[in-house]
Amino acid sequence: MDKTTNPTNTEQVIYFDDEVLEKIAGKTAAEIDGILSLQGNLLDNISDRFTSGDNPESGVDIDLDPDQKTVAIELNAILEYGKRAEDILDKLTTKIASAVKLMTGYQVTEVKLQVKDLLTKEEWQQKQTPKKEKSKKHD
Repeated sequence: MDKTTNPTNTEQVIYFDDEVLEKIAGKTAAEIDGILSLQGNLLDNISDRFTSGDNPESGVDIDLDPDQKTVAIELNAILEYGKRAEDILDKLTTKIASAVKLMTGYQVTEVKLQVKDLLTKEEWQQKQTPKKEKSKKHD
């Protein structure tokens, strides 16, 4: 019996939800030195209080064109005080574009970074400490 491996000529189509691309960008941004946190809108911030707070899509907005396989990404972040914002954006753009291309095949056409605040690591860590723990220390 002779077996042949002919292509099936079946059309294959894959689409990605916006949240998938937001997650890729958010998780990649978390790996960049100088980015302390991504900040979502008010609704994201409120929902994080009632969940584990581990929401990599928070602070990430995308404009997706699935037909052209392109995506523009905007991130809202708190950066580390003393670090050069342009260097952070360069690293961020390179890593996000690479990760998105690798995982989805989509081309990143733009990365915008909105800096919401500049904090030292110590200031940022203090803001992350739940208020309940602070009040227990004073008792």
